[in-house]
Amino acid sequence: MASSSTARSSRVAICLVLILLAVSLREASAAARPLRPAGDVSSEVKDQAIVDKYAPLLLAMLPRAPTPPSAPSGGTNEAGN
Repeated sequence: MASSSTARSSRVAICLVLILLAVSLREASAAARPLRPAGDVSSEVKDQAIVDKYAPLLLAMLPRAPTPPSAPSGGTNEAGN
């Protein structure tokens, strides 16, 4: 008798977990951003225009080479004017 009550309680616990999981997934999908319609080409054109506008700035984001150390040149400090 004890084994059937533990089996029943484990089934109830599993069912509750599955119900909670289903409810949380439904709420998450309801809050998601809706997809664009397949025929909406104007937004694709806008997206491409934005990419074309900011593409040159991608090179500015790349890391630069280290700057050489600052030191005086050999000929200008000893000039006797």
